[in-house]
Amino acid sequence: MKRLLFLLIPVLGFISCKPPGKPTLADKWKSPADVTGFTQLYAQNCIACHGDGKSIAGSITLKNPLYLAIVLEEKLRDAIANGVPGYNMPAFARENGGSLSDEQIDTIVKGLLAWKDASKLPNAPLPPYSAPLGDVAAGKAAFTQSCASCHGDDGTGGKAGSVVDRDYLNLVSNQYLRTVTIAGRPELGCPDFAHRTPGSPMSPAAISDITAWLVSQRVNEFDQPITPAPAKK
Repeated sequence: MKRLLFLLIPVLGFISCKPPGKPTLADKWKSPADVTGFTQLYAQNCIACHGDGKSIAGSITLKNPLYLAIVLEEKLRDAIANGVPGYNMPAFARENGGSLSDEQIDTIVKGLLAWKDASKLPNAPLPPYSAPLGDVAAGKAAFTQSCASCHGDDGTGGKAGSVVDRDYLNLVSNQYLRTVTIAGRPELGCPDFAHRTPGSPMSPAAISDITAWLVSQRVNEFDQPITPAPAKK
């Protein structure tokens, strides 16, 4: 008898539970089109590459106050809607094969811009977000002055590692190289343009020159130089 009761207890317990495979209305997944809040839209579409602002991510954190201070709203919207052709940033607009409506993209843009924090900006004039590529030779000299202490004179090493690695340079756009030169990657210990050389912020010309030098270091799979492409505007 005791053995029979022992066997019946788990059976009765199972019968009293909600049957599996029959979720309530609250348990059902929402359609991507139903998601309208910034927090969830960011988590579903952005956080995998850009992180949460606290941990290290694959690309620049979008909670970087300097980045948010220089990027134009229309540039931000364009990158989200249309992606960056040829690189790892996909297009999210539905007309481009993505899953987001214009309204959802607008929510993401406005949510990102709401993260702006003027109190965390450097005490120096901000350079423009985009500009034509500068002079390669001048860029090499500017890189040696402002970046070599972490990346080595030729960019191949130092305590912060290489920034001329073939795979890295072919994964990122010209604008990304410029953006990181300006805004840094604080989460990785990379300072912004105003703090690489104490008391001497990088000039807009030096930023354009360094970007041009980095672009000139791109090579193909046969280690042959790739002709620099115009900077994304």
